Amino acid sequence: MRRLAIGLCVWTATALTLSGTDRLAHAREQQPAASPPAAEAEKPAEGPPAEAPAASPPGEGTTQEVSGAKTPTDGVQLKTRWDDIAVLPRRYILKARRVELMPMYHFTLNNPLIRHHGIGGQLNYFLSEALWLGVEGTGYLPQQQSGSDGTYFLTGAQDKVLPAVNKLVFSALLDFGYVPAYGKFALFNRAIVHWEGYITLGVGAFMSEVIPVKRSDPAFQNISAIVKVGVGSRLFLTKFMALNAFLSMYGYPDTFEPVANVSYNRDTTGACKDYYTGKTAGTPEFESAYASCRKANGNTTLSLDVVFGLGLSFYLPPKFEYKGPR
Repeated sequence: MRRLAIGLCVWTATALTLSGTDRLAHAREQQPAASPPAAEAEKPAEGPPAEAPAASPPGEGTTQEVSGAKTPTDGVQLKTRWDDIAVLPRRYILKARRVELMPMYHFTLNNPLIRHHGIGGQLNYFLSEALWLGVEGTGYLPQQQSGSDGTYFLTGAQDKVLPAVNKLVFSALLDFGYVPAYGKFALFNRAIVHWEGYITLGVGAFMSEVIPVKRSDPAFQNISAIVKVGVGSRLFLTKFMALNAFLSMYGYPDTFEPVANVSYNRDTTGACKDYYTGKTAGTPEFESAYASCRKANGNTTLSLDVVFGLGLSFYLPPKFEYKGPR
């Protein structure tokens, strides 16, 4: 019974407190908006203290502080021009189904006795951006180091015999080429330059001519097969022109005169007597037979010429169009 009495007292006190609070709030709403006198304002309010304001939801205060804070980018001025930013362009030139016409010049690097200056050209047809077929033709201008201080004379003085030397006359080849690398680079941070690297393989024919050790001996010519392997690079200047640099090696069997065997001479009883049958000494027929004898008894050796060259490529037709996927 005592517990029941205590419970009823507690419930009664709580109900009286809540009813008093409601009446006080209703009375405050009915009061005019004018502020109370200073004396009354100083008096403490009757009744229980007002409840504390509800706490802000978690994170709301932090978000307001962060949104009002300054960031490092607030003082940065936005750019209105973007001239200093270079955009990498697409492939500068398309070569598929176009013709390349390239005049070229090259010279030999590895022959100490004679240097050949080759002037010629190439005509290539591109099957795709990476593959092409073409023809190549070159005429040669020999530069023999035969002076008293040249390598030809010094080599003969050292070996006690003058070496046999042949000069190239012309070469003609069928070329095959492949482009394994294509790229771009920035030139002085101003322009984007496009380039490509390629490899080539060619087969064809050549003609060489013997330079006689004795100036009175007749020269003879050789015609045989020739093979070329090389690497090169194109630097595209415009959409129809490119600068070409290449390093190639030509391999071919060449026949040199029989310098070491002095028995091959104009003696009608010597080693060439069978070639002189029915011919009179001093006539063109006799000299031709003498040259044929020396050629038949010459020494055939595999020759390798390493050349470096430059060319200027022109692409026809000069204009092309990009075709995107459907």
